[in-house]
Amino acid sequence: MSKRVSLLLLLTLVCATASFVTAQQSSDEPIVGFTAAVKQRKALANSVPRQHNSYALMSPQDRRQAIDAFWGPGPSTAEKLAVFDKYWNYVDQHDAAFQGIDIDWNALRARYRPEIAAGVSRGRFAAIMNQMALALREGHTNIYDLDVNIFTVPDKGIPLMAVTDWTYNNSGACSTAQPDGSALVYSVMPNHPLGLQRGDVVLGYDGRPWRQLYQELLDEELPLWSLWWGSSPSSFSHTFESSVTMNWHLFETMDIKKASGDVVHVPTSLMPGPIFYGFCSEQMAIPGVPKPKNDIDDTVGYGVITGTDIGYLYIWAWGENSEVDFEQAILDLTQVKRVKALIVDFRFNEGGLLFAPYRGLGALFDHPVPTLAVDDRMNPTDHFKMKKFVGPSYFNMDFAGIAGPRIKLSYGGPIALLVGPGAGSTGDMSSYWMSRLPNVRSFGKSTASSFNYPTQPLLGRELDLGPDWFARIAEANFYAVGSPNTYLTHTEFPVDEPVWLKPEDVKVGKDTVVEAALRWINQQP
Repeated sequence: MSKRVSLLLLLTLVCATASFVTAQQSSDEPIVGFTAAVKQRKALANSVPRQHNSYALMSPQDRRQAIDAFWGPGPSTAEKLAVFDKYWNYVDQHDAAFQGIDIDWNALRARYRPEIAAGVSRGRFAAIMNQMALALREGHTNIYDLDVNIFTVPDKGIPLMAVTDWTYNNSGACSTAQPDGSALVYSVMPNHPLGLQRGDVVLGYDGRPWRQLYQELLDEELPLWSLWWGSSPSSFSHTFESSVTMNWHLFETMDIKKASGDVVHVPTSLMPGPIFYGFCSEQMAIPGVPKPKNDIDDTVGYGVITGTDIGYLYIWAWGENSEVDFEQAILDLTQVKRVKALIVDFRFNEGGLLFAPYRGLGALFDHPVPTLAVDDRMNPTDHFKMKKFVGPSYFNMDFAGIAGPRIKLSYGGPIALLVGPGAGSTGDMSSYWMSRLPNVRSFGKSTASSFNYPTQPLLGRELDLGPDWFARIAEANFYAVGSPNTYLTHTEFPVDEPVWLKPEDVKVGKDTVVEAALRWINQQP
């Protein structure tokens, strides 16, 4: 169920190839490196013939030529058509999340296939396939040319649009979307080359707002790096708006509203190249509460907020150790330390093993509750007709009750549930399950709403496009028990108190979402 376990492994390999520090750090420590692989890419970018050194100063035609020149012709036209046809047909026959989006899948085939048949470069072909996945607006549904979309690191002169400011990015700063389409810097390396500081807001580039620019880049169909976006409308927009700092390499000047209120225009030429810094999770540090060490095998961090009697938990993913770690954290806080309230922070949760949350959640519920059920496609010829999902036994467990721990427990104190677009797949589902508690109030933004099973061998399904590609789609769709045919993928997660990080709070190290949760907790009897 992990949103992008395979992608994480690929990105780890990229970092290892580039001699980047690969430990995912919860503290603000730099991950900086320029290896032979990255230098070769940069040299290749500099060798591509073009009128301007800056990609921003090129015409659309020049930029398309730069894409063609950078990655070269690639496989034969026949091979490209075979990949396109196999992917298009697989989506057409198996994708279970056409509900809730406006898409003409046949029209996309009619638009792109003749262009491919006429001959396109490797970079252009990767961009076409990226656009096919993008049109499906779903976090589990993606397709990568590994060389173009994963192993090429965005840098000056490289015609690649960066997406997703979670986990690692290439800018030395972590940013998160603001209501006007700009992005707030909430974590940044010391002495950032562009002078970025915590509390700054990146407005856009070259005097133009980022909300306009990113849509133009999507319309121009640049290849993407890397591919992960939210499935609900708000989380989809949040993904691209948050990625502004990652696209410094495409523009001449970054427009920054400083925490002081001044607006400055800083040349992006001051960036030495990609700077991989810290770990971006859209969460500020909380006194007394350690963050997880990583989001693969050490995914749970917890503690008691300093100076309070309030327990706090981070869960960054549902990996192999998460089931026990989450349960032990819940038991320690509620049964040993006996905290008066809990804050459970799912704002960043990459998903993973579907049933890993059950034991910990079972220590909070006092009786079984209805949760989720799942359907898949009834036949390959109708995108919308669905039937009860029947798969391997691991995926056919009873969804009508949350399994409890080894002993019968419950918890009656107030629970603040923090959610956001960085929670997807099982991160969506664990957020939904916890929201069923009567003593829970949710804070933040909608989760990603990737309520589905992606293509995976455990389902007995695999979309193999050859060694140069990784692809998957949403193969089964979830709905709330009692609401059949009302599928949750692409819908907004109902947040009780919408709130997000604000510049004035971030500047002084406060987490706006946590502050709202604390106010509510302190108002409870």
